[in-house]
Amino acid sequence: MIRWQPAAVYEPPPIAVGVDAHVHLFPDELFAAISRWFAAAGWELPYQTRTADILRTLSLLGVREFWALPYAHKPGIADALNEYIAGQQRDDPRVIGFFTVHPADENPAATARRALDELGLHGLKLHAEVQGMALDDVRLDGVFALLEARGVPCILHAGNAPYPEKIERLDVAHLAGRLARNPRLKAVIAHLGAPQTADYLELMDRYSELRLEVSFAHVPPWYEQPPAMLARLGRYADRLLFGSDFPYVTFPYAWQVRSWLRVDWVRERADDFFGGNARRLLAK
Repeated sequence: MIRWQPAAVYEPPPIAVGVDAHVHLFPDELFAAISRWFAAAGWELPYQTRTADILRTLSLLGVREFWALPYAHKPGIADALNEYIAGQQRDDPRVIGFFTVHPADENPAATARRALDELGLHGLKLHAEVQGMALDDVRLDGVFALLEARGVPCILHAGNAPYPEKIERLDVAHLAGRLARNPRLKAVIAHLGAPQTADYLELMDRYSELRLEVSFAHVPPWYEQPPAMLARLGRYADRLLFGSDFPYVTFPYAWQVRSWLRVDWVRERADDFFGGNARRLLAK
């Protein structure tokens, strides 16, 4: 377990984060259940996981805007989660609300359409591991067709990380299958797609709308990208989005920012990396 001084938890990063593209918001009772799961798994979390605390902490840390990401871990709750996110978006101008769907619901595409047209949410969040799905699941075809047609982005936890076992439905091949059907889909893959980052970069060469988000992917000495991979990532600098996975981080928020700022191309394009790329994606 990495240790930190308590004062470091609320220390702002050395550069203001314009847009954090990976922040979770849930109703407090669901937050409590998720936090109990992390505690049972041995994760030591330095931050409180109630919505009011999260909003206050992000303000203290100087985060200007953030993507608020839910995910439905079971059928029947997506609409309620989406309404909750829409309420947070109405109440706080920093909140850029995303919605979720569940493939086992009767009509996931209708859920997506309502989230966009009635609730005013900005994109889709899916967590393939927690939601028990593969990204090329045919039950999601209508959802992804809608997003592709409208140019609406989605952020997808698609890979095995941080789980040590290899789960077949989380293999990069399932994203490849999805993009073969929806080649213009504006997909953002969380956590650099770890541990298959190199395979996702190959897909980026084939699909110009594919992007990666970087949370938990480079926080030495815990998670560290080798120099060759950091250099390779620099070739895709305009398609990489900073995100933190807040509040489910096991270290002070500023550590991820500092780690990336040690990379030459990130320092040179800090405004883009820490917010500009995310803003442009939503503006298209």
